[in-house]
Amino acid sequence: MTDPNRPLTAFLTDAQIAELPDQRGLRSWAFEPYLELDHRVASITLESVLNDIRDHWMRDFQRKPNPERQRNFVSCLRVILLNLLRVRVVDTKLTVGIPSGKGRLDAERRYLPDFMSVQYHRTALRALIGHGLIYKVKSGHRQETYAETARYALTETGAKLLFVSGLTARAFLKSRLGEVIQLKDAYGRLTKYNDTCQTHAMRANARRLNDLLAVTDINTSRPLDTGREGDNRSVMERTDLYRIFNNSSFQQGGRFYGGWWQNLKKLQRRFITIEGQPTVEADFRGLHPAILFAKNGLSIPSDPYALVPGVAGNETLREHAKKTLLALLNASDGDTAEPRGFDSEVHGMTAEHFRQVVRDAFHMLPGIFGAGIGLSLQSEDSDLAEQIMLHFADLDVPVLPVHDSFIVTRDHEHDLIKVMQEVFHSRYGQIPKVTVTRH
Repeated sequence: MTDPNRPLTAFLTDAQIAELPDQRGLRSWAFEPYLELDHRVASITLESVLNDIRDHWMRDFQRKPNPERQRNFVSCLRVILLNLLRVRVVDTKLTVGIPSGKGRLDAERRYLPDFMSVQYHRTALRALIGHGLIYKVKSGHRQETYAETARYALTETGAKLLFVSGLTARAFLKSRLGEVIQLKDAYGRLTKYNDTCQTHAMRANARRLNDLLAVTDINTSRPLDTGREGDNRSVMERTDLYRIFNNSSFQQGGRFYGGWWQNLKKLQRRFITIEGQPTVEADFRGLHPAILFAKNGLSIPSDPYALVPGVAGNETLREHAKKTLLALLNASDGDTAEPRGFDSEVHGMTAEHFRQVVRDAFHMLPGIFGAGIGLSLQSEDSDLAEQIMLHFADLDVPVLPVHDSFIVTRDHEHDLIKVMQEVFHSRYGQIPKVTVTRH
Protein backbone atom coordinates (compact mmCIF):
# COMPACT_ATOMS: atom_id res chain seq x y z
CA MET A 1 0.00 0.00 0.00
CA THR A 2 1.30 3.44 -0.95
CA ASP A 3 2.24 5.67 1.95
CA PRO A 4 0.12 8.85 1.63
CA ASN A 5 2.83 10.85 3.41
CA ARG A 6 5.62 9.75 1.09
CA PRO A 7 5.86 13.05 -0.89
CA LEU A 8 6.20 14.96 2.41
CA THR A 9 9.19 12.97 3.66
CA ALA A 10 11.40 14.75 1.16
CA PHE A 11 10.83 17.99 3.04
CA LEU A 12 9.71 17.12 6.60
CA THR A 13 10.66 14.72 9.35
CA ASP A 14 8.17 12.12 10.64
CA ALA A 15 7.70 14.19 13.78
CA GLN A 16 6.90 17.30 11.75
CA ILE A 17 4.42 15.37 9.58
CA ALA A 18 2.67 14.09 12.70
CA GLU A 19 2.17 17.67 13.89
CA LEU A 20 0.49 18.81 10.67
CA PRO A 21 -3.23 19.67 11.09
CA ASP A 22 -5.82 17.27 9.66
CA GLN A 23 -7.00 18.91 6.42
CA ARG A 24 -9.96 16.58 5.96
CA GLY A 25 -12.25 18.71 8.10
CA LEU A 26 -14.81 17.44 10.57
CA ARG A 27 -15.65 13.89 9.54
CA SER A 28 -18.98 12.44 10.50
CA TRP A 29 -20.94 9.23 10.15
CA ALA A 30 -24.69 9.15 9.69
CA PHE A 31 -26.81 8.20 12.68
CA GLU A 32 -27.88 4.55 12.50
CA PRO A 33 -31.13 4.01 14.43
CA TYR A 34 -30.98 0.22 14.11
CA LEU A 35 -27.49 -0.30 15.53
CA GLU A 36 -26.90 -3.17 17.95
CA LEU A 37 -23.95 -4.43 20.01
CA ASP A 38 -22.60 -7.99 19.95
CA HIS A 39 -20.03 -7.95 22.76
CA ARG A 40 -20.88 -9.48 26.14
CA VAL A 41 -18.60 -7.41 28.38
CA ALA A 42 -19.32 -4.13 26.59
CA SER A 43 -23.06 -4.87 26.75
CA ILE A 44 -22.92 -5.44 30.53
CA THR A 45 -21.00 -2.18 30.97
CA LEU A 46 -23.47 -0.31 28.79
CA GLU A 47 -26.52 -1.69 30.62
CA SER A 48 -25.11 -0.50 33.93
CA VAL A 49 -24.72 3.03 32.58
CA LEU A 50 -28.20 2.99 31.04
CA ASN A 51 -29.80 1.85 34.29
CA ASP A 52 -28.13 4.65 36.23
CA ILE A 53 -29.38 7.28 33.79
CA ARG A 54 -32.87 5.76 33.76
CA ASP A 55 -33.04 5.79 37.56
CA HIS A 56 -31.94 9.41 37.65
CA TRP A 57 -34.54 10.31 34.99
CA MET A 58 -37.37 8.69 36.95
CA ARG A 59 -36.67 10.86 40.02
CA ASP A 60 -38.33 13.77 38.25
CA PHE A 61 -41.69 11.98 38.13
CA GLN A 62 -44.17 11.93 40.99
CA ARG A 63 -45.59 8.78 39.47
CA LYS A 64 -43.15 6.18 38.20
CA PRO A 65 -43.21 5.84 34.37
CA ASN A 66 -44.67 2.54 33.21
CA PRO A 67 -42.34 -0.21 31.87
CA GLU A 68 -43.03 0.70 28.22
CA ARG A 69 -42.03 4.33 28.73
CA GLN A 70 -38.89 3.20 30.54
CA ARG A 71 -37.98 0.84 27.69
CA ASN A 72 -38.49 3.55 25.08
CA PHE A 73 -36.28 6.01 26.97
CA VAL A 74 -33.53 3.45 27.60
CA SER A 75 -33.66 2.24 23.98
CA CYS A 76 -33.09 5.80 22.78
CA LEU A 77 -30.19 6.20 25.19
CA ARG A 78 -28.71 2.92 23.99
CA VAL A 79 -28.80 3.62 20.27
CA ILE A 80 -27.29 7.10 20.70
CA LEU A 81 -24.44 5.74 22.81
CA LEU A 82 -23.85 2.82 20.43
CA ASN A 83 -23.48 5.17 17.49
CA LEU A 84 -21.01 7.36 19.34
CA LEU A 85 -19.09 4.44 20.80
CA ARG A 86 -18.76 2.83 17.38
CA VAL A 87 -17.12 5.87 15.78
CA ARG A 88 -14.91 6.30 18.84
CA VAL A 89 -13.61 2.76 18.36
CA VAL A 90 -12.89 3.46 14.69
CA ASP A 91 -11.33 6.92 15.01
CA THR A 92 -11.29 9.32 17.98
CA LYS A 93 -11.80 12.25 15.60
CA LEU A 94 -15.00 10.92 14.08
CA THR A 95 -18.40 12.35 15.01
CA VAL A 96 -22.01 11.31 14.40
CA GLY A 97 -24.65 13.53 12.87
CA ILE A 98 -27.68 13.12 15.16
CA PRO A 99 -30.93 14.88 14.22
CA SER A 100 -33.03 16.42 16.99
CA GLY A 101 -35.34 18.90 15.25
CA LYS A 102 -39.02 18.05 15.59
CA GLY A 103 -39.73 18.66 11.91
CA ARG A 104 -36.90 16.43 10.76
CA LEU A 105 -37.78 13.61 13.18
CA ASP A 106 -41.47 13.79 12.29
CA ALA A 107 -40.63 13.60 8.58
CA GLU A 108 -38.47 10.53 9.15
CA ARG A 109 -40.84 8.79 11.57
CA ARG A 110 -41.59 5.81 9.34
CA TYR A 111 -37.84 5.13 9.00
CA LEU A 112 -37.20 4.96 12.76
CA PRO A 113 -37.74 2.16 15.31
CA ASP A 114 -41.07 2.21 17.16
CA PHE A 115 -39.43 3.29 20.42
CA MET A 116 -37.83 6.38 18.88
CA SER A 117 -40.48 9.04 19.21
CA VAL A 118 -39.50 12.71 19.06
CA GLN A 119 -40.07 13.05 22.79
CA TYR A 120 -37.96 10.09 23.93
CA HIS A 121 -35.16 10.74 21.45
CA ARG A 122 -34.75 14.39 22.44
CA THR A 123 -35.07 13.60 26.13
CA ALA A 124 -32.39 10.93 25.85
CA LEU A 125 -30.06 13.29 24.00
CA ARG A 126 -30.44 15.96 26.69
CA ALA A 127 -29.95 13.41 29.46
CA LEU A 128 -26.69 12.12 27.98
CA ILE A 129 -25.36 15.67 27.63
CA GLY A 130 -26.49 16.46 31.17
CA HIS A 131 -24.63 13.44 32.55
CA GLY A 132 -21.46 14.54 30.78
CA LEU A 133 -21.24 11.45 28.55
CA ILE A 134 -21.61 13.17 25.19
CA TYR A 135 -21.21 16.67 23.81
CA LYS A 136 -22.17 18.64 20.74
CA VAL A 137 -19.10 19.12 18.57
CA LYS A 138 -20.82 21.32 16.02
CA SER A 139 -24.32 22.78 15.85
CA GLY A 140 -26.55 22.02 12.92
CA HIS A 141 -27.80 24.70 10.56
CA ARG A 142 -30.20 25.07 7.67
CA GLN A 143 -30.05 27.25 4.60
CA GLU A 144 -32.50 27.52 1.74
CA THR A 145 -31.03 24.63 -0.23
CA TYR A 146 -28.74 22.97 2.31
CA ALA A 147 -28.92 21.66 5.85
CA GLU A 148 -26.32 20.11 8.13
CA THR A 149 -27.14 17.92 11.11
CA ALA A 150 -25.56 18.68 14.48
CA ARG A 151 -22.45 16.56 15.17
CA TYR A 152 -21.90 14.76 18.47
CA ALA A 153 -19.14 12.72 20.11
CA LEU A 154 -18.43 10.95 23.38
CA THR A 155 -16.73 13.00 26.08
CA GLU A 156 -13.55 11.57 27.55
CA THR A 157 -15.61 10.60 30.59
CA GLY A 158 -18.09 8.77 28.39
CA ALA A 159 -15.37 7.02 26.43
CA LYS A 160 -13.60 5.81 29.58
CA LEU A 161 -16.85 4.64 31.08
CA LEU A 162 -18.02 2.65 28.05
CA PHE A 163 -14.89 1.38 26.35
CA VAL A 164 -13.76 -2.15 27.20
CA SER A 165 -10.68 -4.05 26.10
CA GLY A 166 -11.08 -5.94 22.84
CA LEU A 167 -14.00 -3.87 21.57
CA THR A 168 -13.78 -3.34 17.79
CA ALA A 169 -16.06 -2.04 15.05
CA ARG A 170 -16.99 -5.63 14.26
CA ALA A 171 -19.07 -5.80 17.45
CA PHE A 172 -21.51 -3.19 16.14
CA LEU A 173 -24.18 -4.67 13.93
CA LYS A 174 -27.02 -3.18 11.94
CA SER A 175 -30.28 -5.03 12.55
CA ARG A 176 -32.88 -5.66 9.85
CA LEU A 177 -34.22 -2.47 8.33
CA GLY A 178 -37.58 -1.26 9.50
CA GLU A 179 -38.45 0.57 6.26
CA VAL A 180 -37.07 -0.66 2.94
CA ILE A 181 -38.94 1.79 0.70
CA GLN A 182 -37.43 5.20 1.27
CA LEU A 183 -38.48 8.51 -0.24
CA LYS A 184 -36.25 11.58 -0.27
CA ASP A 185 -37.17 15.16 -1.05
CA ALA A 186 -35.42 17.50 -3.48
CA TYR A 187 -32.71 18.18 -0.87
CA GLY A 188 -31.94 14.50 -0.27
CA ARG A 189 -33.76 14.32 3.09
CA LEU A 190 -35.97 11.39 4.03
CA THR A 191 -39.59 12.48 3.89
CA LYS A 192 -43.11 11.29 4.64
CA TYR A 193 -45.38 9.47 2.21
CA ASN A 194 -48.73 7.72 2.26
CA ASP A 195 -48.74 4.03 1.45
CA THR A 196 -50.39 2.86 -1.75
CA CYS A 197 -50.82 -0.52 -3.42
CA GLN A 198 -47.53 0.22 -5.21
CA THR A 199 -45.51 0.91 -2.04
CA HIS A 200 -47.04 -2.08 -0.25
CA ALA A 201 -46.04 -4.34 -3.16
CA MET A 202 -42.52 -2.91 -3.42
CA ARG A 203 -42.02 -3.32 0.33
CA ALA A 204 -43.19 -6.93 0.27
CA ASN A 205 -40.91 -7.69 -2.67
CA ALA A 206 -37.86 -6.08 -1.05
CA ARG A 207 -38.41 -7.97 2.20
CA ARG A 208 -38.80 -11.20 0.28
CA LEU A 209 -35.45 -10.62 -1.41
CA ASN A 210 -33.88 -9.73 1.94
CA ASP A 211 -35.18 -12.89 3.58
CA LEU A 212 -33.34 -14.93 0.95
CA LEU A 213 -30.11 -12.91 1.25
CA ALA A 214 -30.22 -13.19 5.06
CA VAL A 215 -29.81 -16.98 4.89
CA THR A 216 -27.21 -16.91 2.10
CA ASP A 217 -23.46 -17.15 2.68
CA ILE A 218 -22.05 -14.18 0.75
CA ASN A 219 -18.31 -13.83 1.15
CA THR A 220 -15.05 -13.29 -0.71
CA SER A 221 -12.31 -15.70 -1.62
CA ARG A 222 -9.70 -13.31 -0.22
CA PRO A 223 -9.66 -10.37 2.25
CA LEU A 224 -10.80 -7.13 0.65
CA ASP A 225 -10.95 -3.47 1.58
CA THR A 226 -14.65 -2.55 1.52
CA GLY A 227 -13.84 1.15 1.43
CA ARG A 228 -15.28 1.89 4.87
CA GLU A 229 -13.32 2.79 7.98
CA GLY A 230 -13.48 0.14 10.67
CA ASP A 231 -13.67 -3.64 10.60
CA ASN A 232 -14.48 -4.91 7.10
CA ARG A 233 -16.17 -8.03 8.44
CA SER A 234 -18.83 -6.03 10.23
CA VAL A 235 -19.49 -4.13 7.00
CA MET A 236 -19.76 -7.41 5.09
CA GLU A 237 -22.63 -8.57 7.28
CA ARG A 238 -24.95 -5.99 5.73
CA THR A 239 -27.12 -7.71 3.15
CA ASP A 240 -30.48 -5.96 3.54
CA LEU A 241 -31.53 -4.10 0.41
CA TYR A 242 -33.67 -0.98 0.37
CA ARG A 243 -34.92 1.25 -2.42
CA ILE A 244 -34.40 5.01 -2.49
CA PHE A 245 -36.74 7.21 -4.51
CA ASN A 246 -35.99 10.87 -5.13
CA ASN A 247 -37.56 14.32 -5.44
CA SER A 248 -40.62 13.18 -3.44
CA SER A 249 -41.67 11.01 -6.39
CA PHE A 250 -41.95 7.26 -6.81
CA GLN A 251 -41.27 7.81 -10.50
CA GLN A 252 -37.69 8.97 -9.88
CA GLY A 253 -34.85 6.79 -8.61
CA GLY A 254 -35.83 3.62 -6.82
CA ARG A 255 -32.57 1.74 -7.13
CA PHE A 256 -31.60 -0.94 -4.62
CA TYR A 257 -28.94 -0.04 -2.05
CA GLY A 258 -27.58 -1.57 1.15
CA GLY A 259 -25.65 -4.68 0.12
CA TRP A 260 -22.01 -4.56 1.22
CA TRP A 261 -20.83 -5.82 -2.18
CA GLN A 262 -22.02 -2.55 -3.75
CA ASN A 263 -19.13 -0.74 -2.01
CA LEU A 264 -16.55 -2.84 -3.85
CA LYS A 265 -14.82 -1.76 -7.02
CA LYS A 266 -15.58 -3.89 -10.07
CA LEU A 267 -12.18 -5.60 -9.94
CA GLN A 268 -12.81 -6.53 -6.32
CA ARG A 269 -16.23 -8.00 -7.01
CA ARG A 270 -14.58 -10.79 -8.97
CA PHE A 271 -13.65 -12.39 -5.63
CA ILE A 272 -17.22 -12.57 -4.31
CA THR A 273 -18.49 -16.05 -3.51
CA ILE A 274 -22.06 -17.23 -2.91
CA GLU A 275 -22.40 -20.32 -0.75
CA GLY A 276 -18.69 -20.85 -1.29
CA GLN A 277 -19.04 -20.91 -5.08
CA PRO A 278 -17.33 -18.54 -7.55
CA THR A 279 -19.54 -16.00 -9.26
CA VAL A 280 -20.14 -14.10 -12.49
CA GLU A 281 -21.44 -10.57 -13.00
CA ALA A 282 -23.81 -9.81 -15.88
CA ASP A 283 -24.27 -6.21 -16.96
CA PHE A 284 -26.68 -4.52 -19.35
CA ARG A 285 -24.43 -2.81 -21.89
CA GLY A 286 -25.25 0.90 -21.97
CA LEU A 287 -28.61 0.40 -20.25
CA HIS A 288 -29.90 3.96 -20.13
CA PRO A 289 -29.15 4.82 -23.77
CA ALA A 290 -30.44 1.34 -24.71
CA ILE A 291 -33.78 2.16 -23.03
CA LEU A 292 -33.92 5.49 -24.86
CA PHE A 293 -33.23 3.88 -28.24
CA ALA A 294 -35.93 1.27 -27.64
CA LYS A 295 -38.51 3.83 -26.49
CA ASN A 296 -37.82 5.90 -29.61
CA GLY A 297 -38.39 2.89 -31.86
CA LEU A 298 -34.73 2.68 -32.88
CA SER A 299 -32.54 -0.41 -32.95
CA ILE A 300 -30.25 -0.62 -29.94
CA PRO A 301 -26.55 -0.43 -30.95
CA SER A 302 -24.38 -3.27 -29.64
CA ASP A 303 -22.49 -0.61 -27.67
CA PRO A 304 -24.36 2.72 -27.48
CA TYR A 305 -21.30 4.55 -26.15
CA ALA A 306 -19.32 3.53 -29.26
CA LEU A 307 -21.43 6.03 -31.22
CA VAL A 308 -19.14 8.68 -29.80
CA PRO A 309 -16.28 9.15 -32.30
CA GLY A 310 -12.96 7.71 -31.13
CA VAL A 311 -14.45 5.49 -28.42
CA ALA A 312 -14.15 2.19 -30.29
CA GLY A 313 -11.04 0.42 -29.02
CA ASN A 314 -10.29 3.17 -26.51
CA GLU A 315 -11.51 2.06 -23.09
CA THR A 316 -10.44 5.29 -21.36
CA LEU A 317 -12.37 7.45 -23.81
CA ARG A 318 -15.36 5.09 -23.61
CA GLU A 319 -15.46 5.54 -19.83
CA HIS A 320 -15.39 9.32 -20.30
CA ALA A 321 -18.20 9.02 -22.84
CA LYS A 322 -20.29 6.91 -20.48
CA LYS A 323 -19.88 9.22 -17.49
CA THR A 324 -20.47 12.32 -19.61
CA LEU A 325 -23.63 10.98 -21.23
CA LEU A 326 -25.13 9.82 -17.94
CA ALA A 327 -24.28 13.16 -16.30
CA LEU A 328 -25.90 15.04 -19.19
CA LEU A 329 -29.04 12.91 -18.84
CA ASN A 330 -29.18 13.78 -15.12
CA ALA A 331 -28.57 17.50 -15.59
CA SER A 332 -31.70 19.64 -15.68
CA ASP A 333 -29.76 22.48 -17.32
CA GLY A 334 -28.15 20.28 -19.97
CA ASP A 335 -24.61 20.81 -18.70
CA THR A 336 -22.15 18.91 -16.52
CA ALA A 337 -18.63 19.03 -15.13
CA GLU A 338 -17.90 15.70 -16.80
CA PRO A 339 -15.58 14.50 -18.16
CA ARG A 340 -13.43 14.94 -15.08
CA GLY A 341 -9.72 14.22 -15.38
CA PHE A 342 -9.92 14.53 -19.15
CA ASP A 343 -6.45 14.66 -20.74
CA SER A 344 -6.80 17.11 -23.61
CA GLU A 345 -3.32 16.41 -24.96
CA VAL A 346 -3.88 12.66 -25.11
CA HIS A 347 -7.35 12.89 -26.67
CA GLY A 348 -6.67 15.85 -28.95
CA MET A 349 -9.61 17.98 -27.76
CA THR A 350 -10.78 19.95 -24.76
CA ALA A 351 -13.25 18.55 -22.24
CA GLU A 352 -15.79 21.15 -23.39
CA HIS A 353 -15.42 20.01 -26.99
CA PHE A 354 -15.77 16.37 -25.94
CA ARG A 355 -19.05 17.16 -24.16
CA GLN A 356 -20.38 18.56 -27.41
CA VAL A 357 -19.13 15.51 -29.31
CA VAL A 358 -21.13 13.32 -26.92
CA ARG A 359 -24.26 15.44 -27.39
CA ASP A 360 -23.90 15.30 -31.18
CA ALA A 361 -23.43 11.52 -31.14
CA PHE A 362 -26.98 11.07 -29.84
CA HIS A 363 -28.73 13.50 -32.17
CA MET A 364 -31.20 10.75 -33.09
CA LEU A 365 -32.66 10.92 -29.56
CA PRO A 366 -34.25 14.39 -29.43
CA GLY A 367 -35.10 16.02 -26.10
CA ILE A 368 -32.93 13.82 -23.90
CA PHE A 369 -30.65 16.62 -22.71
CA GLY A 370 -31.66 19.42 -20.37
CA ALA A 371 -34.70 17.57 -19.05
CA GLY A 372 -33.08 15.81 -16.08
CA ILE A 373 -34.40 12.40 -17.14
CA GLY A 374 -31.65 10.41 -15.42
CA LEU A 375 -33.68 9.67 -12.28
CA SER A 376 -36.67 8.61 -14.38
CA LEU A 377 -34.40 6.17 -16.20
CA GLN A 378 -33.19 4.89 -12.82
CA SER A 379 -36.81 4.21 -11.92
CA GLU A 380 -37.12 2.09 -15.04
CA ASP A 381 -33.87 0.20 -14.50
CA SER A 382 -34.74 -0.44 -10.85
CA ASP A 383 -38.06 -1.99 -11.89
CA LEU A 384 -36.14 -4.23 -14.29
CA ALA A 385 -33.82 -5.21 -11.44
CA GLU A 386 -36.73 -6.03 -9.14
CA GLN A 387 -38.35 -8.27 -11.74
CA ILE A 388 -35.09 -10.09 -12.48
CA MET A 389 -34.31 -10.74 -8.82
CA LEU A 390 -37.86 -11.88 -8.04
CA HIS A 391 -37.68 -14.42 -10.87
CA PHE A 392 -34.69 -16.06 -9.21
CA ALA A 393 -36.12 -15.65 -5.70
CA ASP A 394 -38.98 -17.91 -6.84
CA LEU A 395 -36.28 -20.53 -7.44
CA ASP A 396 -34.47 -19.79 -4.14
CA VAL A 397 -31.51 -18.49 -6.12
CA PRO A 398 -29.90 -15.38 -4.56
CA VAL A 399 -28.93 -12.52 -6.86
CA LEU A 400 -26.70 -9.64 -5.76
CA PRO A 401 -27.66 -6.38 -7.49
CA VAL A 402 -25.21 -3.61 -8.35
CA HIS A 403 -27.81 -1.27 -9.87
CA ASP A 404 -27.91 -2.47 -13.51
CA SER A 405 -25.65 -5.49 -13.11
CA PHE A 406 -26.22 -8.74 -11.23
CA ILE A 407 -23.99 -11.29 -9.52
CA VAL A 408 -24.85 -15.00 -9.37
CA THR A 409 -22.95 -18.27 -9.05
CA ARG A 410 -21.35 -19.53 -12.26
CA ASP A 411 -23.89 -22.31 -12.73
CA HIS A 412 -26.66 -19.70 -13.15
CA GLU A 413 -24.81 -17.54 -15.70
CA HIS A 414 -26.79 -18.55 -18.78
CA ASP A 415 -30.12 -18.41 -16.94
CA LEU A 416 -29.32 -14.91 -15.72
CA ILE A 417 -28.46 -13.62 -19.21
CA LYS A 418 -31.65 -15.14 -20.59
CA VAL A 419 -33.86 -13.65 -17.88
CA MET A 420 -32.24 -10.19 -18.18
CA GLN A 421 -32.90 -10.14 -21.91
CA GLU A 422 -36.43 -11.51 -21.56
CA VAL A 423 -37.40 -8.96 -18.91
CA PHE A 424 -36.01 -6.10 -21.02
CA HIS A 425 -37.75 -7.44 -24.15
CA SER A 426 -41.09 -7.72 -22.34
CA ARG A 427 -40.94 -3.99 -21.56
CA TYR A 428 -39.21 -2.50 -24.59
CA GLY A 429 -39.61 -5.02 -27.42
CA GLN A 430 -35.90 -5.47 -28.14
CA ILE A 431 -33.08 -7.76 -27.02
CA PRO A 432 -30.30 -5.81 -25.28
CA LYS A 433 -26.63 -6.67 -25.20
CA VAL A 434 -25.50 -8.27 -21.91
CA THR A 435 -21.82 -8.48 -21.03
CA VAL A 436 -20.46 -10.97 -18.52
CA THR A 437 -17.45 -10.74 -16.21
CA ARG A 438 -16.44 -14.24 -15.18
CA HIS A 439 -14.93 -14.14 -11.71
